[in-house]
Amino acid sequence: MNGPEKPNTARVRDYWLGGTHNTEADQELAAHLVSAAPHLPYLCRTHRSFLGRVVQRLSALGIRQFLDLGSGLPTADNVHLVAPDARVVYVEIDPAVASEGRELVARNPRVSYLCADLCQPEKVLESAEVRTTLDLSEPVAVLVLDVLHFVPDEAEPHKVLAKYMDALVPGSCLGLSHTCRDPFMLAAVGLFGAMYEDQPLPAFTFRYPEQVVQFFDGMEILEPGVVPIPLWDPDPDEIEDRNPENFQGCGGLARKI
Repeated sequence: MNGPEKPNTARVRDYWLGGTHNTEADQELAAHLVSAAPHLPYLCRTHRSFLGRVVQRLSALGIRQFLDLGSGLPTADNVHLVAPDARVVYVEIDPAVASEGRELVARNPRVSYLCADLCQPEKVLESAEVRTTLDLSEPVAVLVLDVLHFVPDEAEPHKVLAKYMDALVPGSCLGLSHTCRDPFMLAAVGLFGAMYEDQPLPAFTFRYPEQVVQFFDGMEILEPGVVPIPLWDPDPDEIEDRNPENFQGCGGLARKI
């Protein structure tokens, strides 16, 4: 378990998103990561902005229930803050993050926090948190945002996501974003490993866009499709990336029919 004296990637993400639930150790790790890959905070913010747009679209479609897998800390414009009238279950594998997450949402009767591995869909779906917070006879939006790069191919993430969607009723949706495989990202990971041997990174599986599309097999992919994240239903007033089509990560939203 990672205590507050040890850095944690979920709290590093919170730091990059402008949150306050991070420590000096997290901020130090964030600085080391940025020294190897200066664009990481931008990547993090872009994924979180995508989350907000996806939740808004789903709310407009009438979805009022969300299962956020690999959620990290429920701060900085996370699901229940974008859709305060929705019911939300956050799922996180790290016990320290889950403990802090539970504290953050403890007073919200619409929100639960489950410590579990997203790669165990039966355990997640049968949990007390899901069963008491969500009504599985009604559509649910499953969100898997900026997390699948932590799931190796051996864990068969395609089958994992299919099990979630198979258990849900038609009209349920899958929102997904994924940092993609590119030479710059691979070089950054290698550079960090060479610079900071005492701070090993978790294993990453960066996938190509065509592999991300396959996560939606059997579902109706909604407009604008699976595209670079800044190009997914953007707010023209908020686009800061001069070449959004070059963003090394893609995302999309699909509906079970």
